[in-house]
Amino acid sequence: MKPNAINSAVGALKLVPMFLNHPTVISRATLIGASAEAVELLEALPCVSVELAEVFRCVDAVIGDGQVAYVTPVNCPEYPYGAVVADAKGNVLAAAKGKSKEGLAELIRLKLVPQMEGHGGGSA
Repeated sequence: MKPNAINSAVGALKLVPMFLNHPTVISRATLIGASAEAVELLEALPCVSVELAEVFRCVDAVIGDGQVAYVTPVNCPEYPYGAVVADAKGNVLAAAKGKSKEGLAELIRLKLVPQMEGHGGGSA
């Protein structure tokens, strides 16, 4: 399995307390090498990947259990982010475009709130 930038950075950060608490267990060279590799991998990440990870984090925070969020860049400068939320069966529950990650998450949250009777919903 090829290490990804985030896992590599987390691994390097986990070595720091080990080195500080037990300098004989982890060598200075190992810590420096792991940190340098993590920095190199993080710097190689395209900016859009990091942005989308943040967008996903915000949208994922407002969805419920059994729901899955999908985020994407949108080719629109005014609304650069898009999201779709589906249930476990793949049925689309909400979709939106947003000007910011926080705005997009709020739009999705509002779309997932059950509609109250008498406010545009048909009743039988």
